[in-house]
Amino acid sequence: MDAVQPTKLIIAVVQIDDVHELVQRLVERGFGATRIDAAGGFLRRENAVVLVAAPDPAVAGVLAVIRQNCRTRTATWFPTIDDGTIGLYTEPIEVEIGGAVVFVVPIERIEFLGGAASSRLAGASPNAGGSS
Repeated sequence: MDAVQPTKLIIAVVQIDDVHELVQRLVERGFGATRIDAAGGFLRRENAVVLVAAPDPAVAGVLAVIRQNCRTRTATWFPTIDDGTIGLYTEPIEVEIGGAVVFVVPIERIEFLGGAASSRLAGASPNAGGSS
């Protein structure tokens, strides 16, 4: 069976609270997904980066799954004042969190290195990170 080669790399930065469900839904719909945990950004919250390689026609489907699983919500944040002596808390602030930042970039070149992994990535399984 000939595999459709991916032409786009979709890079989604999502909140850690959303990543498990997102990756599960992507895999259920036949998209291979790789998760990389990250930290930093707004409110110093833990995030994750999800990588999906897909052909052009599948990009809309991947973006739909991301939209469905990475919704925004309101959280309470307690900012601190650091005057160099003691951290003081100010009044809590309601902030919007969640959603996703998504980059869709063209894939210039793909090389499959190694025996079993390269044959699986080349077409045997849509879930490159899971079991076949």
